Amino acid sequence: MKRVLRVVVLVSLLSLSVVTVSSCAKVAASPSLRQITAGGATLVNVDVNSYIITPNTLAVPAGKVTFHVSNRDAIVHEMLVVHAQSKSFDLPYDFSISRVVENQINKPGEVPNIEPNASGDVTLDLPPGRYVLLCNLVGHFQAGMHTLIDVLPSDN
Repeated sequence: MKRVLRVVVLVSLLSLSVVTVSSCAKVAASPSLRQITAGGATLVNVDVNSYIITPNTLAVPAGKVTFHVSNRDAIVHEMLVVHAQSKSFDLPYDFSISRVVENQINKPGEVPNIEPNASGDVTLDLPPGRYVLLCNLVGHFQAGMHTLIDVLPSDN
């Protein structure tokens, strides 16, 4: 009898876990819960720190997007938004200056020179596509300070 009771309790707990995870996934994907700025743009909070760029989401709807970038590091960073030229970070890079060649990329915007413990914003009107968020200060991109974000067709 104890064994049957244990199995029933275990199955109940597993069922509850599946329902909880399923519900959380639906909430996270819900467009009505995304953060919107006062100007109606989708808000993406981005932390930059120790050669890492971490947005709070990896996908946003097309249209106005505000990137709020917070520098959590002890050195200056910047964040460029670059239309990806492929499904990876395949960008023109000049190893002699340790930077992405900015006049050879489609760069809709940037937040330049973010001092330590400071933040900055840029609002862009982005069409659907894949974008790279990167720091292009000397050596930062090569050190891994970049990430991809997808801009998806909006549901309008």
